[in-house]
Amino acid sequence: MKEARRFVTQNVKEFVTLAFILLIYLVAGVLRPEVLSGGRMAGVVNSVLLWTPLNLTMALGMMMVVIMRGIDLSIGSNVALSAMVAGILFRDHGASLWQGIVVAVAVGAACGMINGFLIAYLRIPPIIVTLGTMNAYRGLTFIISQGKQVTGYELPPGTTDFVAEGVRLGGVLIPWLVVISLLLALVFYLILKYTHFGREVYAVGSNREAAYLRGINCKKTEFLVFTIVGALCGITAMMSASRFGYINPSNTGKGLEFVVISATIIGGVSVNGGKGTVVGVLLGCLLLGTVNTMIANVGIPGTVQLFTYGLIIVTALLVDRIVLSLDSKRRMAQQVAGKEALR
Repeated sequence: MKEARRFVTQNVKEFVTLAFILLIYLVAGVLRPEVLSGGRMAGVVNSVLLWTPLNLTMALGMMMVVIMRGIDLSIGSNVALSAMVAGILFRDHGASLWQGIVVAVAVGAACGMINGFLIAYLRIPPIIVTLGTMNAYRGLTFIISQGKQVTGYELPPGTTDFVAEGVRLGGVLIPWLVVISLLLALVFYLILKYTHFGREVYAVGSNREAAYLRGINCKKTEFLVFTIVGALCGITAMMSASRFGYINPSNTGKGLEFVVISATIIGGVSVNGGKGTVVGVLLGCLLLGTVNTMIANVGIPGTVQLFTYGLIIVTALLVDRIVLSLDSKRRMAQQVAGKEALR
């Protein structure tokens, strides 16, 4: 019983997020029963799944940044730049799909390294650096593309197969994009839980000074985190090209940073640093995907979407504050009980 109670206490944010997802399905079923009928349910689930992979892939990187008490506002522009460089290679130089993927990841990682160098080694606040590079990367995207998009006809064969094909479970098709994002989530789960680097990320986010005194190279860790985020931008760039079938200098990656930060915070990653799980981030992405899908299916105007996101974020922050308060009170009670026992 104690083990079960401890498990629930340690993962209360994840349980709250899961409860929100189930509540949304319940409300949608009450408002529009046909949405959850056998005929439409598979389509609804597929829509949620297709909405998730781009956001989940980026949220895995944003999670590490927020755990280290940082933020990256440039990810949407980085995705656009990485995608456009690959798109130009496809259109003008006949590059293959895999060559484009390698180039996109390399461009994204390079942009992440720039952010990481300015933040980790020059000690410029992350919000200032990434606000600047957000505009710089988007502007560079327009410069190299001359304001022209790469159309679906100019993308190499097989680009959209990652959406159209996949693993079928029952009546639901799980596209390869979803499978790839889930595999990435598994990799990051293992890295953060079982590797020395993962422990360093949490240590730096919990207490940078203490981590430094323990011999952790905080600057190197921070630099690597932003580089990894950049590489994930490159992967997301090609996911975007596959998902939407084109690369546009204005639309590709637009607003991605807001959605990803929302999913990260909703998923239980503490803005105070040092806390966060891959499972929580996955649930946060699923929650936003469910909200996005159900708003359309229930018939609520799309203009309500931003309000809904904001409301969910505020609720998540309140839950975070309540959990921290309860955890602090519990620790104080344990300390008092320990002192009483010593007497």
